[in-house]
Amino acid sequence: MAARFLIIIACLLPTAVSALEYRVEVGEPSLFDVENSIENVIIGAAEKMTGVPQPQMISHAPDLFSLSEALVNSYGYDDNVFIVDIDVDGLKTRLKTAGIDLWESERPEFLVWATEERGLERLMIGQEPNRIIERLMAASERFGVPMQRPLMDLEDTLSLSPAEIWGEFAGAVTNASARYGIANILVIGDRPERQMLKYWLFESNGKYRAGEITGVDADARAFALIEVVLQYARSISETEEPVQVAVVEKRESLTSFKPREDNVAGQWKVRVEYDDVISLMNLIDHLEASEGVTIAATEIRTAEASMVLNTGLSLGATDDLVSSFESIQFISPLVYSLK
Repeated sequence: MAARFLIIIACLLPTAVSALEYRVEVGEPSLFDVENSIENVIIGAAEKMTGVPQPQMISHAPDLFSLSEALVNSYGYDDNVFIVDIDVDGLKTRLKTAGIDLWESERPEFLVWATEERGLERLMIGQEPNRIIERLMAASERFGVPMQRPLMDLEDTLSLSPAEIWGEFAGAVTNASARYGIANILVIGDRPERQMLKYWLFESNGKYRAGEITGVDADARAFALIEVVLQYARSISETEEPVQVAVVEKRESLTSFKPREDNVAGQWKVRVEYDDVISLMNLIDHLEASEGVTIAATEIRTAEASMVLNTGLSLGATDDLVSSFESIQFISPLVYSLK
């Protein structure tokens, strides 16, 4: 018999909390599996206390959730709502005895931007369905790590484009995120047709770490991403001092780029990895000499350069144009390597 959790009181459990009440909506009490429901409630509370998924806890301590009724102060019905009062101290003791660390420090909050590659198009994900995002936001509630999606209103749409995300323009991401006042930023680039995704985790100082996750099944990719985010969240919550987030009043660019004109036909932002600066300069000369091409802005960093190109061409034709330079390697749309 399916049950639906209505209320879970407290994402973080202060030391003073000794009991925790869960409420489960049931359709027909006579068909309701009380024992199984109590075990699921205890598992949910343990996941929220530790930030560790049930399979990992079970692999570490196979009998962890046996005799779950011993961790319940009381349970009963209020009409069609099954109420479970958990012995928090008892559950904490059992987890500690099993060698599973509690996550008692403050959980960091994340702002989550997402884009999806569909054929040759890359689109921002707003409120439309996306398996990765659905799983991620469910994990936010499940493990008590707060995550917020951007409003994706006109201001967001004008502030950040898919090309800027895939081009790893850190300044554009942090600038667009400033209105939300959230220190930690997760950016997702989903490529379902290629059965992979990229992610970027931005820190409050503008630095970021990136990675790729591959797998045939979207759920498997989502769960792998969730594990990465949980590990990262726990590491920063336990090792760093609380961050004071500066709210930017005037949203000026944090990079050398000029403000982007939205929906400019044939304007593309490209990223080039390089070892030899001479090869990079030769590429810039090649592009400037190409008919109908102008470089609107350039940012050169160690081992990486970014350019805004006005080509008047489609994405595919722009990729062909850049790829025509000798010794350049195409990595993905608008991303190349001279290494």
